[in-house]
Amino acid sequence: MKRMRVAAWCVAALLSVGTTRAEAQAMGVFKGYLTGSAGMGAGADVTNPVFMPGVAVSVQEENGWGAEFDFGSAADANAGRQVLDIATYMFNGSWIQPRGRLRPTISAGAGAIQADGCNSPCTQPAQTFDFGVNLGGGLFYELNEALALRGDARYFRTLADHPDLQRPEDLSFWRVSFGVTFLWAIVP
Repeated sequence: MKRMRVAAWCVAALLSVGTTRAEAQAMGVFKGYLTGSAGMGAGADVTNPVFMPGVAVSVQEENGWGAEFDFGSAADANAGRQVLDIATYMFNGSWIQPRGRLRPTISAGAGAIQADGCNSPCTQPAQTFDFGVNLGGGLFYELNEALALRGDARYFRTLADHPDLQRPEDLSFWRVSFGVTFLWAIVP
């Protein structure tokens, strides 16, 4: 019983010290980014360029680091003997240079890559959701405090094989996109 009381006092003391330090640190202003983009998916396993629109939303700290959700989709992408509809759902760590009109950006993360399709002729349709990764970079050009232009290139790759579906092993491709970004301040 005595040990429990001592442990409880120690935990209470640590929590109070931690709480005091957390209250002393003021949170800065965050910035929100919402980008709608039009792009092309091609290269690696995607044998012909295919239109790939997308949307990304991110929240960045004052130092430029933040988190991003990125979605993109393409219909009728040729990948070997198959024609696939591809969708990407990625959660990324990202960095956007916090100041200046022309600002570089990088992102990397993981999520799901959905591939729907079948062999030609279509005898075995299939839909798969595979773990995937992506890595990319680009540029923002800030027009004003609320609007920017964005261009980036990203590499996507699944980490799963489907030999029974005759899909390319570890499906991979590049996406190059250009878009318009809406910016806003988030004050905690």
